[in-house]
Amino acid sequence: MNQGSRWNVWLRHGAIAAAYALGYVLLRQVSWSHWILFAGYRFAVLLLVPYRYWPALLAGEMGPVGYASLSCLGDFGWVWSALMLVPPLGLAMPIVRFGREHLKMVPATGPVRVGAVMACTLAVSAVWTLAYVVTLSTARVPASLEPIDYGVEAARWFIGNYLGILTLVPLVLLAWEQRAKWMAKPRAGFARAMQSPLALETATFVLPALAMLVWLGLAAPGESSRSLARLLMFAPVVWLALRHGWYGAAIGVTAASVSVSLTMPALYDPTTLRAEVLVAFAASSMLLFGGRIAVLRRQAGPEGRGGHPLALARRIQAQCEAQLRQGALGVESVSSTVHATEELLFDRLREYRPLIDTRELRRRTTLTREQLFQLADGLYPASLREYGLVAALRHGGLARALNAHRIGYWCQMRGAIQQLSEPLQLTLHRLVCEGASYLCARHSVQDVTVYLRHGQRDGWQWVVVRIDALFSDDPGLQIRGESLAQRLAATGLGVEAIRDRAALYEGVTHVRSSAHGECISVLLREPCASQPQRVAPFERATRGAMPNFS
Repeated sequence: MNQGSRWNVWLRHGAIAAAYALGYVLLRQVSWSHWILFAGYRFAVLLLVPYRYWPALLAGEMGPVGYASLSCLGDFGWVWSALMLVPPLGLAMPIVRFGREHLKMVPATGPVRVGAVMACTLAVSAVWTLAYVVTLSTARVPASLEPIDYGVEAARWFIGNYLGILTLVPLVLLAWEQRAKWMAKPRAGFARAMQSPLALETATFVLPALAMLVWLGLAAPGESSRSLARLLMFAPVVWLALRHGWYGAAIGVTAASVSVSLTMPALYDPTTLRAEVLVAFAASSMLLFGGRIAVLRRQAGPEGRGGHPLALARRIQAQCEAQLRQGALGVESVSSTVHATEELLFDRLREYRPLIDTRELRRRTTLTREQLFQLADGLYPASLREYGLVAALRHGGLARALNAHRIGYWCQMRGAIQQLSEPLQLTLHRLVCEGASYLCARHSVQDVTVYLRHGQRDGWQWVVVRIDALFSDDPGLQIRGESLAQRLAATGLGVEAIRDRAALYEGVTHVRSSAHGECISVLLREPCASQPQRVAPFERATRGAMPNFS
């Protein structure tokens, strides 16, 4: 058993070393002095691979490095060849370990710290450049060649390492941060990623724009035109960073770096080096800028992009609803006090005038209490607090008000409406009351039917409410004045008020008219996680099965 486990460990380390060496060799074929992609490969591997496999990575790099050292032994001397045997991966390990443990560049859970990654990138690029210059200084150069300009070589190698890291690492970290969503359901996660706004905007806008600029950079007659084309290549990167934070900057920087490299006229000329400096500066700025945007959006709340004004509006609505609830409780308290006072007055009246007929007085006091109850129920429905949304719609103030005006009323439900948060249930009740009062005030309505449908998808729960009004030829059924709106605490502002209230939950409102009636439908949604409170299930008040609708 122990022998088999030991062999499994050795095989795992050997497979990791072989895989790393293969990736290193492949990326070296598409790298050159000012664009060293295998530097980004080294850095990404050190960021993500556990420490226990780092010796295997060193062994994997020793193969290609040793081959290069022995191949050039006769040309550059044994000192240069001996220094070349030192794997650059090992020089970067202390820096990356410090960044992983102390700077928390890539935490196990939570967002990537882009600023820390950029600082570590600068340090690693500097160490690799210093090692390259020291190794180059020991090389045996033939007397027929020009002396080595170490300043130019150091600048070229530093920019090459830095750009190679920026081209690969942000894209790898983007995939790493999203791995939990993709690994749970790979096919669905891939489909969502391809249908995301970032992917669509990259495919429809960024890539075509960069392709056109690459063509202009290659076909331009002068160097100034090519430089302008390279500068314009980072305009799509700025747009992606503004729209999607560092995710957009990561994709844009990779695409722009590849595009700029395709327009380079030569490998060893000052113009190319200046262009690479411009690319490095723009890429660093966009990544840091995008990382800051991502931090601000996380601080703004769970709604993310554009969510702060919406969250503020919801909080204001919650405060207004809380005030209405306190007002409703106050009206109920006044109603109880009035009832107690009435009973006291009737008792005293019976003592002094035992033969007086109090039926008319009791009828009036009962009507007053009913009006107070309707006012309190309109401000904040009591049945909604106690039994839930469907019970409030089927047996609450709306049903009683329409029945009093001889209008037929039905409420049908499909889905787990009781799973919606209490603020959203209250919003739905307000929308139904607003829509019903609007339809009944504009037309002679014979029947009103309310449909509710609930579902969940991709971490969101949605609900559709539809208010159907069937018109009548009887003009007496049209409710004149504002009696229904006052009884239901509706604003009476019509469809615009419905759209404004629905917008708090990213709602979409449609109004459709026909020869026989009119329909108002509203789609609302909210995150499944934002369900801190639950109202009592409506089954306590509504017995029996409800019909489905489509």
